[in-house]
Amino acid sequence: MSRPAIAALRPLARPTFVSSPFALTARYASSSSSSASSSSASARVDSQAGAPPAEPSSAGPSRSSTPSGPLPLTWPNYLNLRRQRRLWSSVTTIPTTFLGLFLGGGYFASLESDPTQLIMGMEAMYVYGGATLGCMALGYLAGPTLGSSLFSLTHPAISKGSNSPLEVMDREFFNRIKRNRADPRFQSAQNIIPDFYGEKIVSLSTYRRWLRDQAVYKRKAMHGVPAEDA
Repeated sequence: MSRPAIAALRPLARPTFVSSPFALTARYASSSSSSASSSSASARVDSQAGAPPAEPSSAGPSRSSTPSGPLPLTWPNYLNLRRQRRLWSSVTTIPTTFLGLFLGGGYFASLESDPTQLIMGMEAMYVYGGATLGCMALGYLAGPTLGSSLFSLTHPAISKGSNSPLEVMDREFFNRIKRNRADPRFQSAQNIIPDFYGEKIVSLSTYRRWLRDQAVYKRKAMHGVPAEDA
């Protein structure tokens, strides 16, 4: 056969390659490994340059909004602070009550009254006396608020802000009280729920005693309810 004929037949004898899935997989693996190596190299360059690493975006709520996060205070410390705050409220109630009595009494005692004129059908002396007692009651009610404000001023590290550690502990404490106290529907005049709001709890021992009292109340209430009302 002549040489031109062999040259004409040479392209027809060239083998054809069929792309197989194994070849595609190998090609994809090699490309992904090369891209991973390039990304790691770029991350290494960024870390050497001092750039902060990219943080993954989370679709869930933040830790500050989840109640399952760690508590800012321990329970003995919180109960001690709660007892101190109640003490401040009780102590400031005494001067505010007497202040309301003195201010109201001094003001209404300085008013001139005519015995012949009635105020709402009563003598002015009785009306002024009732108003003085009202001023004393206002002072008594303003005492706990003033005491809590003074406690917050003296303990700014745990009381400042809308989501302060003391507020977080108060919320968690009252959630536990609401979850563990007895059902008030079974309350009666002979069987009153002991310490419904947990105001007498000042330590872990008093909290355990409160839990026992609630359990005793539940047993008494369940056995004391008539069959037709249950």
